[in-house]
Amino acid sequence: MLERVPGYLQAHAADGMTVGGAVWGPVSGRWVASLFYPVRDAQNRTAGLMRLPMDLRVLSERLLPLVPAGTLVVVADAQGRILMRSRDPQDWMGRPVSDAMRALAENPGRGAWAAVPGVDGVERLYAVAAVPRAHWTVYTGVRADEVFAPSHASFARGLALAAGFACLALLLAWRIAQRIVRPIDALHQTTSQVAAGQAQARVAIDGGARELQAVAAEFNRMLDSRERALQELADSESRFRTLSDLSSDWYWEQDAQHRIVRLDGRVAEGTGLPEQVYLGKTRWEVPALNLTEQDWAAHRAVLQARQPFRNFIIQRRDAQGVIRWGAVSGAPVFDDQGQFCGYRGVGRDMTQAKRQEQDRLGLALHIEELSRRLVHTQEEIRRRFSRELHDRTSPNLAALRISLDMLSRTAPAEGGTAETGERLEDMRALIEDTTQSVREICADLHPSVLDRGGLLAVVRSYASQFARRTGMQVHVCCAHGEVRLAPVRELALFRIVQEAMTNSAKHAQARTITVHMQLRAPPLTLSVSDDGLGFDVEQAMRERRTGGLGLINMRETAEFAGGRLSLHSAPGAGTRICVEISPACA
Repeated sequence: MLERVPGYLQAHAADGMTVGGAVWGPVSGRWVASLFYPVRDAQNRTAGLMRLPMDLRVLSERLLPLVPAGTLVVVADAQGRILMRSRDPQDWMGRPVSDAMRALAENPGRGAWAAVPGVDGVERLYAVAAVPRAHWTVYTGVRADEVFAPSHASFARGLALAAGFACLALLLAWRIAQRIVRPIDALHQTTSQVAAGQAQARVAIDGGARELQAVAAEFNRMLDSRERALQELADSESRFRTLSDLSSDWYWEQDAQHRIVRLDGRVAEGTGLPEQVYLGKTRWEVPALNLTEQDWAAHRAVLQARQPFRNFIIQRRDAQGVIRWGAVSGAPVFDDQGQFCGYRGVGRDMTQAKRQEQDRLGLALHIEELSRRLVHTQEEIRRRFSRELHDRTSPNLAALRISLDMLSRTAPAEGGTAETGERLEDMRALIEDTTQSVREICADLHPSVLDRGGLLAVVRSYASQFARRTGMQVHVCCAHGEVRLAPVRELALFRIVQEAMTNSAKHAQARTITVHMQLRAPPLTLSVSDDGLGFDVEQAMRERRTGGLGLINMRETAEFAGGRLSLHSAPGAGTRICVEISPACA
């Protein structure tokens, strides 16, 4: 609808104030003409229009009240439509002037001497004046019959009278045109001054139409608001620069070609280079950054995606050859038409954080290595202790039993009593029990099957011994044959099985234990479940009942093996301990 308003499209291309033609207002029911002024954005492009519709009938009543009787004043727009008329304006507004009157506007030199018919068919002598900027035309005319009637009596007097009327008409047209154009000139001069940087300039209109005075007042208020906004912007810029100077980060802006156009904050401290090195260049055009083409290719790909990004890590070497890190975050900027304008963002020096991270990683690796050495030392001590028991204690016990057997055979022959025989039998049973205990301790300390057969073999062997010792049923389920793992991992998983079965025998009052193993392909899984009493895991966690050494040892052992331990239990539903080793660790 606005594009059909006369002068709307022309105002978009104009530099300053323009005035449109007449249009019938469907809401007001009156003929109006619009005063336009373009509103520009930061790039000095027309972003909108300020429009003031003027009621032409009211404007006629204010501008043409002093027209003498017998004189007709008509104001027409560039299309020749009547905007104002000193007589009966409501009957003629919007109607075109006659072709003869338009011809006078195109050749105003004939205006005072040719009698031409108006739109009402009456011939008049017209004087014509143009209204600058508005592209309006003022026609001032007197009836030809009234002018030439006296000439029948006296041609000279009539000619003088016609000349007087013509001069009067010209003067009247000029004054009306000045009353129309003077406020417009004042507005135009003020806008030119503001555009030239004179922010204190204001529109001053003395007299004139109240609509134009309202426009001037609104324009002055707009300038006041603009000045306040500029002051607030300057204050905000000052606060931003203060924050940038106090912050350990730096702020940056790029244009659409990714050239650095602004830098604030601790640029030199964070990047090792002053901001003058960056301005007007892309980051990959700064050789002093000492970055590889692969790094810049990745950075260009991030920028050309025109998407927000956070903590893009950039690594470089400074002039002394020391490696430095920086983290850059940014967001694309688009104008009102959706066109890409560039990026703005912040950067942080990550050198200290990266070095601390490397120190923590080195410390973690060192701790892990110490843990491995500790486990290895513990297992070596267990292996040596088991070997000592097996190689020295067990033979000694066997020798004692042989000696005891020999003694028991000779004692009756030498007249030994029945009490002596009973004591010898008790000693033999004690030696047998001690020998069995030594074997079980050796198996617990370091089962020799683990070195020879692998995890599946040692779990089956230990399960058999555990079943004989406790009377519980132990099932070992494995869908595949023996699969050898790293010795450290096999030992860790066996210790978890050993601890879980011991807990089931001590606390769960279980009758059956089931061990499931899957070692052929990642993820490797190992689970130990029983049909014991079970417990509420969440409540036990809250009461810290699960904080015993057994569960802690199993969890740490699972993590040491590169896996994760999970516990599942419920009152009356037994307990299940599961260890899973991810593909990355397997």
